[in-house]
Amino acid sequence: MLRKLFVLGLCCAMGLVKPVAAQPGVFLWKDPETLVVKDGISEQTYRWRDGVLLLLEARSLSSPATDKFSAPIPDRTASGKPVHTSRKICRVPATVRTSAYSQLDLHAVYPEYEVLRSMRVYDNAPGIEWRLSVKGVNTLFPVPAVSDKGLIEAPALLNGNAPYYFFLPLALPHFTIKTASFHEATDHHSNPVSVRAGLPYRKPGFFKGSVLVAENNAARHVHLLVKLSPLQEAQSIYAGFDFSADFSGIKAHSPGIGLSAGDDAWQEAYPVFSVMYAENEEHALNAYKRYELSVHRYIPQSDNTFTMNTWGDRNRDSRINEEFILDELDAAARLGITHYQIDDGWQKGVSDNSAVKTGNVRWNDWKETDWEVNPSRFPNGLDNVKRKAASLGIGLGLWFNPSKNNNYAAWERDRDILLRLHREHGISWIKIDGMLIGNKQSENRVFRMLQGARERSDGLQFNMDVTAGKRGGYFFFNHLGNIFLENRYTDWGNYYPHLTLRNVWILSKYVPIQRFQIEWLNKWRNEGKYPARDPLKPRDIPFDYQFAVTMMGQPLAWMEATALPDEAFSVTSLIDLWKEERSEMQRGIIHPLGEMPDGYRFTGFVSYAQNKTYVLLFRENTTATDAVFELPLGKISGKRFVKIAGEGNLTGAEGASIKACFSRPFQFLWGYFE
Repeated sequence: MLRKLFVLGLCCAMGLVKPVAAQPGVFLWKDPETLVVKDGISEQTYRWRDGVLLLLEARSLSSPATDKFSAPIPDRTASGKPVHTSRKICRVPATVRTSAYSQLDLHAVYPEYEVLRSMRVYDNAPGIEWRLSVKGVNTLFPVPAVSDKGLIEAPALLNGNAPYYFFLPLALPHFTIKTASFHEATDHHSNPVSVRAGLPYRKPGFFKGSVLVAENNAARHVHLLVKLSPLQEAQSIYAGFDFSADFSGIKAHSPGIGLSAGDDAWQEAYPVFSVMYAENEEHALNAYKRYELSVHRYIPQSDNTFTMNTWGDRNRDSRINEEFILDELDAAARLGITHYQIDDGWQKGVSDNSAVKTGNVRWNDWKETDWEVNPSRFPNGLDNVKRKAASLGIGLGLWFNPSKNNNYAAWERDRDILLRLHREHGISWIKIDGMLIGNKQSENRVFRMLQGARERSDGLQFNMDVTAGKRGGYFFFNHLGNIFLENRYTDWGNYYPHLTLRNVWILSKYVPIQRFQIEWLNKWRNEGKYPARDPLKPRDIPFDYQFAVTMMGQPLAWMEATALPDEAFSVTSLIDLWKEERSEMQRGIIHPLGEMPDGYRFTGFVSYAQNKTYVLLFRENTTATDAVFELPLGKISGKRFVKIAGEGNLTGAEGASIKACFSRPFQFLWGYFE
């Protein structure tokens, strides 16, 4: 999607897309140098001179907040004057997947290079998406030397001379700066977000992270920047930091591009999304999630999944064969599964993770024949499995590990393999594992491989695994399907429902959690792997409560259906109710509620859907029975509450506060206000 939108931007800039009327009032030229932008939440006035933008004034559209910038700084480093500049406004209509947007392209041609700066404002999504592309011989973004990665120890950084590609000025420096850095490789840790806070100083402070929140300490309004890139060291040409802040303002660094060799290819920087004058942090992040769900709309008939993958029972590929899968499909249908994914082991090539390694194992490099169906395990190919799944109304999925050698040099071959699996076997979802990016060539090739397969297919999508390696994280490659968040196993005693709930809760603050696969395990396995007196061990927590943990995302039944006891299938009454409501609930903007889960809290979620406000509330292992939850947006006084499921009860609702009670630990309450 990123590459496709970039091409649309170039088409706008070069006049290949017919300009039509922009969304009224978005972009207005007052004179050849003065640009006014209204993004739905603020009005910003810029000077466009010598090919660069300078922010002169900004004001809120909903409050008296106004700032004037007496000594504006260019939005990027530059040298010299352009020999030619042009500007163009385009209106890009909506598609099934993407909302309509207005775009302004500013094109500057210098003697040896060209720069294209684009601003996009999506309909009904406040904020601006910023894009920057460079072509030709330039010195705008020199590749950082290893010694330059020492942050404040590097003299160039102390002087504030680090190359940047986006600048948000501050009229006064009295802001609290918070940065959220995100972590993938979830096999190795279980805290996906770290937050750092501080105040600007005369010398710049440098921050790693994808999200930066700047709160005005007097007026309390909030500015937000989100860098739409891989996470930290997974980025191309990473300088060791993403943002800096000083008395003058906030800069975005590490654009993912470096010095150009002078060819005719455009280099695209990582996009940045900005919001100014949000009421508070929750409103700012709500704007970002609205933007995300405009760039890549949630389409229930395509995106709703309830997937089963047997690797959660740690038998790995040892049981994968036709007979086992056919039995599994029957049990999965009984549970209500809609998508069944055969993980590593269906293919002829033997992976490094196999439980039955024979001959040469594969991980980084695969032959084309490795991706044929394993004839000893599936003597009839996947034909019988395909027919059985179709008869039960279950979509089929597989596992795939692209060849990484030479920066994914075999990307075209792998794209064609993905398409073949989709067309020959009716595969609707493919899990992409083993990725290792970290440079622009790998990024571009992986994107072309996956997006190319999607565009040539009839609805093929991908589960993007972020459990190890350098991958796309949560802000990049995030429009190709959904994100496979984590592997946890009762076999190792590292699965706890409250830890999964905690990670979902933390991430839901920042990103659309309905794009994430959330695991749900067979709690009856491996009780002996946990301390006997452990009050949070999975066996003692109700199975429906554990399923409820997944309901705001895409549930992943990380288990073998045939290994479940009969009592497990009583959860289907909750699953049936969830299926009835999930489409509307997951098209909404989801926020966390209550306290951060740790096994002993009251916690939950709210989804602001079009016609309903859904709440999903949990009582963990706390002795208290009642809790008050504050909704981050809007009041619900006077709205009728409809309880859908759970043993908890709503006991009051006033303003933005709701009160619930639970008779014992590990109960939940799910319902909506209308």
